Amino acid sequence: MDSSVIDRIVSRTIETHGENGAAYIITRDGETICSGGGGFADVENRLPFTTDTICRAFSCSKVVTSTACMMLIERGLLDTGWELGWIIPEFSNAFYIENGERKPSPAIRIRDLLNMTSGIAYPGGSYEGAEDMNDLWGRLDKSINDGASITTQEFAAQAGACALTFPAGREWQYGSSADILGAVIERASGERLSDFMRKNIFEPLGMSDTAFYVPPEKRDRLAVLYENAAEHPRLPSYVNLCIYDCDSEPAFQSGGAGLFTTASDLSKLGAMLSTGGKGLLSPKAIDFMRQNGLTSEQRVTFNWDAVRGCGYGNLVRSLEDRNTAGLFASPGSFGWDGWTGTYLLCDPEERLSVTVFTQRCGAGTTQLARSIVNAAYAL
Repeated sequence: MDSSVIDRIVSRTIETHGENGAAYIITRDGETICSGGGGFADVENRLPFTTDTICRAFSCSKVVTSTACMMLIERGLLDTGWELGWIIPEFSNAFYIENGERKPSPAIRIRDLLNMTSGIAYPGGSYEGAEDMNDLWGRLDKSINDGASITTQEFAAQAGACALTFPAGREWQYGSSADILGAVIERASGERLSDFMRKNIFEPLGMSDTAFYVPPEKRDRLAVLYENAAEHPRLPSYVNLCIYDCDSEPAFQSGGAGLFTTASDLSKLGAMLSTGGKGLLSPKAIDFMRQNGLTSEQRVTFNWDAVRGCGYGNLVRSLEDRNTAGLFASPGSFGWDGWTGTYLLCDPEERLSVTVFTQRCGAGTTQLARSIVNAAYAL
């Protein structure tokens, strides 16, 4: 099969209003073997969606944050068994609320952040004690709009005073753990999160369009984020997780959702992670990165459709049961997706990576991404 089949998958998706626009890149042995795009990054102005369209990565940022953590662990500056309170003291007295009573939590460990078993929630929850984190995210949003943003470190310190969803380690829950890891990376490295990522990941890989903001000279390449896919798509009336289209370095750098990047740039990270690290990470570190970290008890709540057949650890899913997942990828293939439809899969066994980008609210793992992954194995 040649790449025209994938181009037809993209075209059909656009024509049937599955997406407004999309781009993809497939690498093998560290080199691009297939790429393309279709539809529009800006429907109104008819601007095409290409592999150089700048997109809001949202939770694909977590793959970068995980990579940064693996680097620090490899250098002896971080350990998965360390207590979070040793690095950010405000978490030393972690607690949760049960039946109206405040109860002490076991110590949150770095592995709990990496495995999303920390109990540190995202906003919008209705569990006991949810008001704490809901209020913190609300204060963060207000501070950004007031022009005096809470910083990454201030966010982590204030999160340390908030109730957990449950005692640390009890179960899996998608939440703010990667944002706290952003502060951990800063403490462990002695650098701002953006500086550590730039020096250790973006510059070495040539990811020149990846940052926590989009400078004015690149704004013409920033995709419009749409609420839906349709002939006349709507614009969202809200901002998710305080990710604004900043044109300068933000004070709050979200390790969970804050990066802006292109399919071309993220594919370079995918190529590195699928080919043994290229000297940036050891093959053993990458192998560790894709190991399941959840116990059978924790996996009860790891039940989203998009993760069926997968384990979870180090902020990424790892394929275990190909039939259940419905993917042709090799066992141990790993990656994650973003709220806007950004998607990365790395297959070290085949030395192959698949990057698929859209810009649609609530998209996550799209049908387009799944179709392209399966088609990639026939190239």
